[in-house]
Amino acid sequence: MPKHLISAAAVLGVTLAFTGVTAEARPAGKVVVLESNAWAVAPGSTWAWAPVTTSNDPRLNNDILRERMQTAVELSLANHGMRRVGAPAAARFVVSYHLAVDRKLEVRSSPNIHSGGVVCGFRGCVRGYAAYPTVDVSQYAEGTLVLDIVDRETGKLVWRAASKKKVTEKDASQSKLNAVIADMTRSLPSA
Repeated sequence: MPKHLISAAAVLGVTLAFTGVTAEARPAGKVVVLESNAWAVAPGSTWAWAPVTTSNDPRLNNDILRERMQTAVELSLANHGMRRVGAPAAARFVVSYHLAVDRKLEVRSSPNIHSGGVVCGFRGCVRGYAAYPTVDVSQYAEGTLVLDIVDRETGKLVWRAASKKKVTEKDASQSKLNAVIADMTRSLPSA
């Protein structure tokens, strides 16, 4: 194989490997952020929790997870210089989050090549290689987390971050949730 093709293949392989590592290194998975042009969330802004909405999913609707989520959000917003106040009436912004977990299927197909077999068709039989696809189907949980910051006076959405990723029970630990929320809020201005 010519050297320039070997070099190009090596660069492509390294690039793909690096891209895969980078995508997996983000604690929040794929994050989409929407920011209002009319309002700015600035360090020193006050905020309070919006009334809590509960999920019908018992995996998500429990005091332990709710407390962990609130701790993660409070820590991250404090790191961005925002101050939490107790009463929503005293706050510039109200904050809420929404969780959902959906079951998803992942289908992978790969050729399974057998040697020495006999393959027969309408033109007769031939001895050689035959490829039979192998299909693997696996089920996984995909978590969606949405974090909203709303202007209290107008009720308008000012900032939203949404994250989607494969999740397991381990993703509900305090340290993992702290990392996910910190990753989601990295676009907020810091103090």
